[in-house]
Formats: sequence, structure tokens, C-alpha cells
Amino acid sequence: MKIERVAVIGAGFMGSGIAQVSAQAGYAVTLVDVDDERLSFALESIEWSLSKLENKEVLEAPASVVAARIETSTDYDAAHNADLVVEAVYEDIETKLATIRALDDVCRADAIVGSNTSTIPITRLAAASRHPGRVIGMHFFGPVPLMRLLEVIPHPTTQHAVIDAVLAFGRSVGKRPVLVKKDVPGFIMNRIFGAMACEAIRLVEDGIGTIDDIDQGMCDGFNLRVGPLCIADLAGLDIALNAFQVMHDLDPVRLPAPPALLVRMVEAGKLGAKSGEGFYRWGKNGKRLGPVF
Repeated sequence: MKIERVAVIGAGFMGSGIAQVSAQAGYAVTLVDVDDERLSFALESIEWSLSKLENKEVLEAPASVVAARIETSTDYDAAHNADLVVEAVYEDIETKLATIRALDDVCRADAIVGSNTSTIPITRLAAASRHPGRVIGMHFFGPVPLMRLLEVIPHPTTQHAVIDAVLAFGRSVGKRPVLVKKDVPGFIMNRIFGAMACEAIRLVEDGIGTIDDIDQGMCDGFNLRVGPLCIADLAGLDIALNAFQVMHDLDPVRLPAPPALLVRMVEAGKLGAKSGEGFYRWGKNGKRLGPVF
């Protein structure tokens, strides 16, 4: 399976990043979203990111040339000639199932359909397709242009040629693919991170350790660059809560419910770096200012 044209469905933080790295690698990219404003913002973000990379002299072509490889559309039909379609819509199973069904009516029968879900088993998503063998999980990590990891998650009937093509694509866009051997909720990395982050939050909630001590201790003791509470703030506490809840709902025996403190913080609008306050206070330039409590 040869991949030359890539379509990305969803122009949010993850979708725009996937579009960017695909364009950087030389692919022709179509970025699709139902919201014109989101598409405009995504292009602005991509152009800003590319300009930064150009200044660091790490692009293989001028930023303007890379950006020109990306076209946008508000119509799913624009994905009709793509060899690989990656859905990066909101992490909600019904939304993703509807997207997979819609792509069945648009994509070529031999096109690969990847899902950027971070938690939902690919088997459940593939069941919505008339061509389940072409469906595969492609879990990128954000910010996509900076993070090297890509989880590749086949389900039991994913075609071997699809797996090989997606692994090769991942390497071509500068990622280090990890092949997930069994399709479980949260896959590998989010199950590990979810356990660590939820326990760190509970330790704060129970007054056992401070935010600073827990995060710094994880850095000093386990050689992390930043601690789990800071990572949660950067990801967005609402995003983290949704991921932890989805994983718990799908595997309640192995994966605990999200901590009550996290629920209260999200309900109060304390979403982390993007809202200016989570476990830490954040400046408008994204600089961490210090723990909230």
C-alpha cells in the first residue's frame, strides 16, 4: 500500500499537528473540519509552528512550500482521493463512530482509515465500517510536531498490509511507532500515564504530598522531564478527565474512576495551562508560574 495523499478529519490541536507533520514529510494533505473558523485558526497555528522550525533550520523545504501542501475543506468529500485518512475528532465514541460511518461513504475501498483515539478500542470503531480490515488506531501525542511517539493499534482483523503501511508512514513523519499487540482501552501509554496521574492527584487530594514535591520527586527519582501533574495541566485537565473516564467506563475493574479533585477542578473551569490555572498557575506565554495549592 503506497501512501501519497493524506486527509485529516478534525482541525483541532491534534488534527492540525498531524496535518503539519504529514506536510513536512512531503505528503499532499487535506485538512477537513465542519468549522471554517477552526480551519483558519489551524492554518495560522501551522504557519506559526513552521516559521519557528524554519528559523531553527530543521525543515527540508521553506515553510511556505510546506504550508502550501495543505489544503482545507469543510466537506468530507474532499477526502475521496486520500490513501490514508486519519480521524482526529473529539474523543467521544458516538462522534467517532459517526465519523467512521461517514468516511465509508466517501473514501476509496482501498484507503486506510486511521483513528487518533487515545482511549477507545479500535475493535469498537472498526465495527462501524463496512471495510473493518482497513481500520487501525494511530494515536499521536501532542504537540504532534514535537512528540516522537506514535502508538499503532491494529484490531484482530486489520489487514497486515495496513499495519505495515501505517508503521512505515509513522517513521516517514519522524515518529517512533510502538505496535500495540492487544486492543485494550487506553492502549499502552495512557493506561500507564492514567494510573500515575490519577494516583498523583489522589495524593494531593488526601494531603499526603504537595504538588511541587510530587512532580519534582517523579522527575528526580524517575528521570522524567516534568511530573504527572504538570503533564496533565499541559494536556488540559478536561481532556485528561474525559480520557480517564472513558478508560474507566470501558475497563472498570483494571482502571479506577477519575479522582474527585480532578472532577471538581474541571467543573470550576480550572483546565490547566489553557485556562491559566490547574494544578499550577500559567502565564499567557505558557510559562509555569507555580503551584496553586
